[in-house]
Amino acid sequence: MQPIFENLNGNLKRRICMLMVTHACNLNCTYCYEAHKDNQMMSFDLAKSLIMKEAELVQNDPRFDELEIDFMGGEPLMNFELIKRIIEWLAAEPFPVPFICFASTNGTLLDEERKAWFKKYRDLVWLGASYDGSDEMQRKNRGTEERTVDFSFFHETWPIQGFKLTVSKESLPHLAAGIFDSQRKGYRLAASLAQGVDWSDVEAELYLEQLRLLAKAYLDNSRLIPINLLTRGLFGLTNPSRHQRRFCGTGVHMISYDVDGRSYGCHMFSPVVLGQERALELSKVEWTCDTIAVDARCNECCLKDYCPTCMGFNYRYRGDLSKRDFRWCKMILAEAIASCEFQIKVLAARCESLTEDEAKHGQSALNAYPLLSSFSVRKAEVPFKFIPSRLKRKGGGLT
Repeated sequence: MQPIFENLNGNLKRRICMLMVTHACNLNCTYCYEAHKDNQMMSFDLAKSLIMKEAELVQNDPRFDELEIDFMGGEPLMNFELIKRIIEWLAAEPFPVPFICFASTNGTLLDEERKAWFKKYRDLVWLGASYDGSDEMQRKNRGTEERTVDFSFFHETWPIQGFKLTVSKESLPHLAAGIFDSQRKGYRLAASLAQGVDWSDVEAELYLEQLRLLAKAYLDNSRLIPINLLTRGLFGLTNPSRHQRRFCGTGVHMISYDVDGRSYGCHMFSPVVLGQERALELSKVEWTCDTIAVDARCNECCLKDYCPTCMGFNYRYRGDLSKRDFRWCKMILAEAIASCEFQIKVLAARCESLTEDEAKHGQSALNAYPLLSSFSVRKAEVPFKFIPSRLKRKGGGLT
């Protein structure tokens, strides 16, 4: 079968096989959640057998029709020779199902020889760069002075693959400037908040301020593609009875194999994150359970389906698959308020040329605005309970 490079993110019937090709990393990022790094490496024979095992699953399971093979670490390019052997094997022999290979990397280990090799095989393997914005943001987040990364190589080789930006405490004051700097270069970006961080009310207000700066720039310049932090739909905020949903296919649509071949729900449950003993504690988890990620404390929160809970982070930091981190609730509220304001303004400014998704998101923002405008980022009590009387209040209006 041919690789599916032209449709990297488009199929919901995809099995994701994560291979922990190494536990090693050459950096020390401030927001890193992998507390048990070492120098272990996966072997080629093991990797090949696991890939064929997953291909057979895709062939025989009606839930799936294609396979994504993710090379994970540590820093996966610390085991570049294994990645090289796997890709050259896949290129040389027929493969039974449609597939794509992917690796997320800090980019510091890409010399000219490796860049030439990745260009040759760019239809089979994609690289996504961890990119934290400006040089100053990179320096603050990575815990090192090393900033020599050829981001133009990523952009030119896989132009529709965006960079992954993590918002940390250190980089938050520079968020808007860093994103603008990147997007003016033509880079696509997806951003997320660092987890396991003790976010404060002051930082939540700063986050709202930075997002509003971004929103204004996007409204002033339609050529810039809005960051994902401002474009998620605000659906279901006024439906308190709605069941908390899962945000990923951990253990069902995805699986992670460690360097020794043992399987885990995803990489967040592997020994490099949890340590060997804690990782083994989860060997009997029933991943298909619908309520596995439900936190009863959040049942009445209007943002429970907007706030992206991660079972891996929940277990990593709080020892419970469902227990969310209340320290970042105000950050999520700030994001929801900024998104709501932005999407309504897009709806008003471009009502004649909206895409179908923009129109749906704009309508969800209009529905959510009376509720969200009643909250103060600094004063709101966690969890953010839905109170019907708030829908009758008039918000302060959009300026």
